[in-house]
Amino acid sequence: MGGDGAVRPDGSGRSSAAPDGGWARTAVRALISAAAGIMAAGFLDVQAGVLVAGLTAFSYVLLDAAGRRPPSGAGGLRWALRTLRGTGYRLVRDGAARYVAVGPGGVFLLVATGRPAAPHGRRGWRVGGMPADRIAERLATQAVRLDRVLAAEEGAAPSRGSGGAADTPATTAVVLVAGRRPGPVVEFEPGRVLLARPRPAVRHILTRDSVLSAGRIERIAGRIERHLHAD
Repeated sequence: MGGDGAVRPDGSGRSSAAPDGGWARTAVRALISAAAGIMAAGFLDVQAGVLVAGLTAFSYVLLDAAGRRPPSGAGGLRWALRTLRGTGYRLVRDGAARYVAVGPGGVFLLVATGRPAAPHGRRGWRVGGMPADRIAERLATQAVRLDRVLAAEEGAAPSRGSGGAADTPATTAVVLVAGRRPGPVVEFEPGRVLLARPRPAVRHILTRDSVLSAGRIERIAGRIERHLHAD
């Protein structure tokens, strides 16, 4: 697996990073809030000044919360596709909210849902009202079928090994969910299916070891496009 820290369904994890220029931004906002309060106090009274300063500061809190909201649903899928396309991935559409992404890190079947993921029991997850294990089983089967198509044209079995010239990396299905859970990427079907929000999912894909050259990316994407769009 890549360096993003995928965990099993019974695992947990959390990552955080301090934003660049955070202290400077906080200081500027504090000055603006104080200035607004002083002006209100001068025009009205001290109580009005305190109220205006507090409301100004609170508005910045709301703006930060809105800015940190992770993309989800159709918006999350668009963001993921745009990011992957900008980092060398070829995208082949396979339905309204399904794409196959082929790039340096391998082949990924992306399936987006506007439904949130929630813990279920001690180790499980549910997406909407469906157990994530059941979704993973279906997607793993679809990923294997895609592997067989590629193997038939490539003349070699899909492999999770070195990714050499004769190997086609096995397809990994990725379920993109809405909401703020799970935190890290969750693995199902021994690495064959991943459950994640858009940002952790893309980060996980981009940190995978490079196994495909630009030429092979084009050839594999072309094979998948011919197969999916065949009459």
